[in-house]
Amino acid sequence: MVRTIEEYVVGFVMAGGRGTRLRILTRDRVKPAVGIFGKYRIFDFVATNIAYSGIPTMLVATQFEPRSLHRHVNNGEIWGFNGRAKELEILPPYQSGKNLISFEGTASSVRENLDVLNRKNPNIALILAGDHIYCTNYQDSIQRHRKTNADVTVMANAIPREKVPDCGIMKIDEQGKILGFAEKPAEDTQKDLIDSFALTERAKKILGITDPSITHLASMGNYIFDTNKLNKYLTGDYKDMNDFGSEIIPAIKLDGENIYAWVFNGYWRDVGKLKDYFDCNMEFCGDKQPIDLLINQILTAERSLPSAYIANGAVVSGSILSPGSEVYKGSNLTNVVAGYQVVVEEGCTLDHCVLLGADRNEYFNDELRRKYETLIGKGSRLSNVIFDKNVKIGRNVEINPKNATPKEREKLLIQAGLEPYTENNDTGTISGDFYIEPEGNILVLGKQRTGLPQDLTLPDGFRC
Repeated sequence: MVRTIEEYVVGFVMAGGRGTRLRILTRDRVKPAVGIFGKYRIFDFVATNIAYSGIPTMLVATQFEPRSLHRHVNNGEIWGFNGRAKELEILPPYQSGKNLISFEGTASSVRENLDVLNRKNPNIALILAGDHIYCTNYQDSIQRHRKTNADVTVMANAIPREKVPDCGIMKIDEQGKILGFAEKPAEDTQKDLIDSFALTERAKKILGITDPSITHLASMGNYIFDTNKLNKYLTGDYKDMNDFGSEIIPAIKLDGENIYAWVFNGYWRDVGKLKDYFDCNMEFCGDKQPIDLLINQILTAERSLPSAYIANGAVVSGSILSPGSEVYKGSNLTNVVAGYQVVVEEGCTLDHCVLLGADRNEYFNDELRRKYETLIGKGSRLSNVIFDKNVKIGRNVEINPKNATPKEREKLLIQAGLEPYTENNDTGTISGDFYIEPEGNILVLGKQRTGLPQDLTLPDGFRC
């Protein structure tokens, strides 16, 4: 009897990373729980991929500030994982005897849950990052894994050279066998190594790459393991290796195992850095979305809210509005992503803005609605901002990276009563109200916990 993919594959999602490069956006939540494109969470993309690929079991390992993600995932009904034929299980840190078992890296998160994975008795374990934006059917990569007789397959995406220092890159032969790895090589000190990993013209032709700016292959942080190999490389001599990209995969290669790349040529973005997260949102505001979200229906928890309202005399272009949002007369929105219940009062101008919206679904209770909505006060002008949930801006506020340097803007924000983003190395906690992303001078305002209408995050007339 030929076993189908549904019978022997388990999807294991690594969703516990702290996401420190997203700074204040991960002060209160794990990175996969951060909102994106209005109504979605980052996690929705990998979960939808698993669901549409016909994989019956999804294991989700969580750790840092997991409650927001747990509430969102719930019993897995969003993706059809709440029945007898399909199951979803959340795997938080746990106590074994007197020891609290936590995860020290990507491989560690799988190792500490190997007993759960092995009880499912899969032939193949699909190990997936929970914080990337892409759409695919994993059956294609699994079939490639079987066809090449690989022990491990690494999913890869073709990237331009300027992205190389942010990625783990690989060198392959013309059959896709991986010849070498380099984890986030620096351009200034490892230029020769980066050059040696560049795709040949023949390899690009085989892969169907025609864009001359595409030069290298980056690991997507997704791995297909034969389960016996996964157990081997997470135990015994390898039990102290905690990261797949920098430790486990190079060790497998060193041992001479069959390790291949499966190249995904579609849109893929690692949104682990604030600038990448912001740019990804803006790419979906363009004339043509990189992933058509009307055709590729990403599954997410929907709120019961009225459709977005745009008043006569308001102009909205190249933007994404979510249910419950309101845009009033004389306002002009360009390249704006607005989550649930974003209210833009009269005469505002918003350009290149990501507004995550309301924290809770309280639209039909007037008092609570005003408490949790995101409010942009009358006559305000905003450019290059990311506002987390429940942020409220007064009237005639002007925020623009052209107004001042990051240091000058920081002083103005402190004078307005806001605290800058801070990491406490002793306690591991994050505090603060704002962060200024230095590369794009993007102002990020953190989630507001009180949300009371009178508690404006920035006062009337504020400028920075």
